[in-house]
Amino acid sequence: MANHLQNLTAGEVKLLFSIIEKLSLSQDQNALRISIADDLLALLHSDFLASFIWNKERQIFENDVCLNMCPDNISRYHTYFHFCDPITPSLQKRRKATLVCDIMPQKELETTEFFNDFLMADGLHHGINVYAYDGDLNIGDLRIWRSRHRPEFGEKEAFLLDTILPYFCNALRNARNLAQTCKKSEIWEKLFELSGMALFLFDDSGRLVHRNGRSRDIEERLPTSQYVSFLAMVRSLASMDLSKTRWGPFFLSVMDVCPPDENRYYRAVIAETSTPVQLDRPLLITRFGLSQREADICLLLCKGLTDREIGRVLEIAFATIRTHLKRIFRKLDVSNRSELIFSLLEDLVEVNF
Repeated sequence: MANHLQNLTAGEVKLLFSIIEKLSLSQDQNALRISIADDLLALLHSDFLASFIWNKERQIFENDVCLNMCPDNISRYHTYFHFCDPITPSLQKRRKATLVCDIMPQKELETTEFFNDFLMADGLHHGINVYAYDGDLNIGDLRIWRSRHRPEFGEKEAFLLDTILPYFCNALRNARNLAQTCKKSEIWEKLFELSGMALFLFDDSGRLVHRNGRSRDIEERLPTSQYVSFLAMVRSLASMDLSKTRWGPFFLSVMDVCPPDENRYYRAVIAETSTPVQLDRPLLITRFGLSQREADICLLLCKGLTDREIGRVLEIAFATIRTHLKRIFRKLDVSNRSELIFSLLEDLVEVNF
């Protein structure tokens, strides 16, 4: 390792630090790979770069970023050569930079359809690959190639790629988390924006993680001191202080919601300005065909009480509460508490018990 560092030229050191610096910036998956492509080829004295993101669910490589390669040839990789690729499945299992010739001897590779009809179509001859992992999940790769007139890659190039790999992994991991966060925000916007309700979403640690457009409108309309007071009440509801559910013209309600792709719940505090129809026992009995006891459980559930808290209020056993809930789920054709609350509170905000 020390020898490789000593053997770097001033230009190579500058390129190495430039790549690491660019990978430290917050960028999406494509932007970060594009930003380092030219520097990476210059550092490794190479001619071609291809980089893909592995889609575990679909079992395909996608979101390609390529340099000095024909787009039509890359398209043929996706539609055909991906399925007869003799080197990538083995390279993909490595957790460090690996020369292609370490997986398959060069002479043997040159006898394959993959080499003659795909690699040589762009002039790719000598290759070195590195694959980034987040735990056991392959999250992206760098495939570097030289043309025939250049020498084979060696230990120095593998060392440089291995030096870059932790920064590349971290950049891809951050980009992946950012993309998932944006996707979740879009989901919440679609769920609540058209309803006319303001949404404040808290995670299980009590941190405010999302506000929709309606909630930002409230902040813009209210004087700062009033908005501070309003937000304080929203936070108190998020922590299940249900002593007050009204602030000025706003009716507030709280519910736990769970995205379909997660196993964790988020607490949503919703503010509505229009005067709501009151949700009470007679309405639930007539609208949903619930019994008196089932209606009472639904009302307390909408107030944010847990099963054990409902049992204490109604003075009935925990197991009895669960039995009633199963019947309620069947009657309203829902599968969990979040769906039940959405069904009960459709077009309603204030709950009177």
